[in-house]
Amino acid sequence: MSKLLYSLLLVLVLSTLGFAAVELAPKGKPPLRLNDVYLLQGLPYVAVDDMLDAVSLRGHWDSVKHVYRIRTARGWAELSPGRQSLKIGKLFFPLQEKPRFIDGRLRVSENFLLSQLPLLIDRPVYYRNLNPVRAEQGGDDSTLDRLFSFLLRKKHMVTGPKLRAVAIDAGHGGLDTGVIAADGYKEKQVTLDLAKDLSKILKMNLGIPIYLSRDDDYELTPEQRIKPVTHDDVDAWLLLHAEGSFSVDAKGVALFVRSHDDKMTETRKDASRQLAEELAQALTENSVPVVGIFSSPLIQLGQGDLPTVLVELGYLTNPEDLQRLRSADGQQQLAQALYRGLKNFAMKRKKN
Repeated sequence: MSKLLYSLLLVLVLSTLGFAAVELAPKGKPPLRLNDVYLLQGLPYVAVDDMLDAVSLRGHWDSVKHVYRIRTARGWAELSPGRQSLKIGKLFFPLQEKPRFIDGRLRVSENFLLSQLPLLIDRPVYYRNLNPVRAEQGGDDSTLDRLFSFLLRKKHMVTGPKLRAVAIDAGHGGLDTGVIAADGYKEKQVTLDLAKDLSKILKMNLGIPIYLSRDDDYELTPEQRIKPVTHDDVDAWLLLHAEGSFSVDAKGVALFVRSHDDKMTETRKDASRQLAEELAQALTENSVPVVGIFSSPLIQLGQGDLPTVLVELGYLTNPEDLQRLRSADGQQQLAQALYRGLKNFAMKRKKN
């Protein structure tokens, strides 16, 4: 069955370029209409030059370093078509999509405009897609969301093992480093280390299969990243990441779940939040600070009913969090807490 789903996955992600237009401006300012906008896999891509004009920033292409440099109030920011992160000063911020050269111009996605552009101008942005793809696609957020919606429809947990299998996504990998701490420690390393630790604990204590998106330092396509959930026995999916902030005071674990789908029953639509609550409680009991549980439509968690939580493990820009994330003892502390949260979730779900 998983081979069939993976074949379907490859078919669904194929797409062709289209055209669109958007409006963009710092919030409170008159918007500028951008017409040179391409659609790739249903997502608008805007030329960096046009984006900067709309928010009164300036930048240039550095042909020696192969990066686009942008002058901001915080110093120089850098974008590269080979790197899935935005560099501002010495900090790195992960991007959902890499910048791409399309029709001879470097372009960034709609998600960059919504999430990273406010960092560059130190204020919110006004953004409007004048050719909304979502309406044309019957309400789906993207091609990947349609795929997730198909893959993540799961039956209720069956009798037998409390968890049949767990899928774990170790965020980033390869050239996609994720956030980088001041001392060079990378998000891609902590997510991989923790995924391996948690996998070992789950196998030893529950004796169930664990499917990892990656087991070494290499980059993944979106299709490869979600392949673990194509296994029919997967009853929960954890996505592991870490964060960065301009403030060294920002710290703690944040848990993200998909937005509710009103078409589901109350029991099913709350499964991810129930899992997040058990994880948060286990982390707190294990002396790990938890910022909270948040619902985020910007994170591609799909609209299915597979219990799914994106775990931001802490801030690489906070000394306390960094110490926990890079030490063997700290990683074990996190892995043990996540294991207990998964186990408690499974036990309570089985009683219902």
